[in-house]
Amino acid sequence: MSATLIRATRRMAESLQNETTLASLGALGDLAAAAEAKKIALEEFTEACASHGPMTAGERVELRRLLAAADENAIILEAVSNTLRDLTKKVRAAAATIADPGTYTLPGCAARQPPRHVMSACINARV
Repeated sequence: MSATLIRATRRMAESLQNETTLASLGALGDLAAAAEAKKIALEEFTEACASHGPMTAGERVELRRLLAAADENAIILEAVSNTLRDLTKKVRAAAATIADPGTYTLPGCAARQPPRHVMSACINARV
């Protein structure tokens, strides 16, 4: 059983490292396949842990490596997520700026008084 847990732990660590590498390189198109491989490795690892007894020293070493890989993976994926979130905000702001005709006020500036064209339109509507 010990070999099964060690094998599952190594496979899980390798899948995390692969995903981390792809995310670091910006290969976002390949991340879906890496996430699927990680999911399968996690299922195998979970099953190996559930059917395992006390841990050996070798298994503890492999688990420490797995935890280090998981920590690095989380940091990199959080950075990618933050970058994408920031990009989304910038794209939305740019789209809002483009959509705003800016006819009566500069984008992002509040008008101090109602625009005059509205007043004249109201006057013309009454006539």
